[in-house]
Amino acid sequence: MRFFIKQIKSYWLSFAILFSLASSAFGSISVGGPSQPFERIGNGIEYFEDPSLSQTIDSIRKTSPEWKSYQQDVFNVGYSKSNWWVKFDIMNESATQRSFLLEVDYPVIDYLDVYFQRDETITERYFLGDKQQFIERPMEHRLFLIPFELEPGDSKTIFLRLNSSSSIQAPIKIWKPSAYQETDVLTNVIHGVYIGGMLIIGLYNLLIFIALRDKIYLYYVSYVFSMLLFLSSLNGWTFQYLWPESTKWNDLAILMFLNGVVLFTVVFANSFLELRKLGKKFQVQTSLWIVVGGSGFIAYVILPYSVAIKILIPTAALACFWTLSMGIYAWFKGQKSAGIYIISWTGILVGGVLLAMNKMHLLPRTVFTDQSVQLGSLVEVLLLSFALAERINDERAKRFLAQKNALDIQTKAKKELEANVVSRTKELEVANQKLKELSDTDQLTGLKNRRYLDQFIDQELLRATRYKHPVSVLLIDIDHFKMVNDTHGHLAGDACLKEVARRLNVHMRCPTDLCARYGGEEFCAVLPETDLAGAVVVAERIRNTINKQTVKAGDLSLTLSISVGVYSKSPIPSDEATLFLDKADGALYEAKNNGRNQVKTA
Repeated sequence: MRFFIKQIKSYWLSFAILFSLASSAFGSISVGGPSQPFERIGNGIEYFEDPSLSQTIDSIRKTSPEWKSYQQDVFNVGYSKSNWWVKFDIMNESATQRSFLLEVDYPVIDYLDVYFQRDETITERYFLGDKQQFIERPMEHRLFLIPFELEPGDSKTIFLRLNSSSSIQAPIKIWKPSAYQETDVLTNVIHGVYIGGMLIIGLYNLLIFIALRDKIYLYYVSYVFSMLLFLSSLNGWTFQYLWPESTKWNDLAILMFLNGVVLFTVVFANSFLELRKLGKKFQVQTSLWIVVGGSGFIAYVILPYSVAIKILIPTAALACFWTLSMGIYAWFKGQKSAGIYIISWTGILVGGVLLAMNKMHLLPRTVFTDQSVQLGSLVEVLLLSFALAERINDERAKRFLAQKNALDIQTKAKKELEANVVSRTKELEVANQKLKELSDTDQLTGLKNRRYLDQFIDQELLRATRYKHPVSVLLIDIDHFKMVNDTHGHLAGDACLKEVARRLNVHMRCPTDLCARYGGEEFCAVLPETDLAGAVVVAERIRNTINKQTVKAGDLSLTLSISVGVYSKSPIPSDEATLFLDKADGALYEAKNNGRNQVKTA
């Protein structure tokens, strides 16, 4: 009888588990409940791999690829060169319209495209990732946050495309804005305590190094700041506050700072444990590690990130094991300070191994694995600071006066340096601005040159693509300009170019429009947020202005005419500047072939 009851319970339990999995895999995720600050999106979402990188949101919606159900709380596939597509449905279960935040808590992913679909129509598109400048994000936050709204009982399908040279992870949550704000404040406080603690420890030991000139403190400070900058880069803080426009450096910074952790870990261990006293072989091993760390600063600049990080993470883990083993050996040899060294390095070693296993998709992504290195590193630097403090106590009586004098000198030198830096910085800013103006300006006409034009068109196409506004390009050529040069000389030709440039500039809407010298007697005008009809009106106005008024060139009065090619379009992400220029150039040639002194559209 008991066996029979156990079997029934087992069947019911199996049925409940299967029903739960089926519901999570195929049902909509309800959000907006009164007691739910957020919904974690992971277990039950659908995904598929696109190794060819050829699929787009439109092709996916048309062909309906074979989606698979994911059965873990956080989507994590480790290192991969493929595109990974994820989708899930959400529904507002409340009786009122609600605002929500979509959060992807992984700040180092390269490309993150997000699409919202409602009633089989893509209503919103976002192109995120740390390969995009920080200002492109819909919300200024170190993580990827997208605000959206849902009507009562309404539902949407959300598609994500993930591609990255780092580990591909997508910890997704749907938040209520008020709940997220409260949680984010607490998270920022925790991170702030960590960053502040590391800064205080680093600066404190830097001052000690300045006072005592003992290199061990310099090695320790270098290690602390390398660890701080590495974890801050990994968590998106440096990209938000230090280099929001430097997308290439943002990837490289993670490699450089982690490699700095490896290098300064070894040199600090060598100095703190006095390995030279334990045997020559340890000095040889230390030298090899220094070569590995030093050459890494060059190698990781050359190697692709996806290759470099797979080399660097095992190297960092191995360096942790080596330094810990050196500490254990020194402790067995009777070195008292090695005991606290072992305890401190055990914490950072555990944290580093957990992080590495998480990146390699050997462990799931949790709060513990995410913060393990931060917690371990903070405990480690605190303990090592205590160990180093003993060195201060031993030498305090001898060096107290020297420290005081050194700090006074340093304070005075720092103030003088800051004053000099401020003065020189202002001078440098003025000089750089003048140099930039010269490098971007055509010296004859005073208009912007071709170099500046190319940059301007690229920026306007990106902005117009984002806001879905039209952009118009006008290519303008002075008719029979060679005849002017041949008949009246190049001085007269230069006078004509200057006057035409002046008249063109009059018709530009500063600062939105741009008129630049394209080359020779050709000019190019870029009109943001201007459709084809508006561009033709501007082109005709320019043509009439130049044709009806004579140009003074010394004692000569010359009548000029121009031909204009116009192209206008609302760009899409795949459009490039060459498309607009080629189309406008084709229209220009049509205008010249049809008799000149006219405007033609592409």
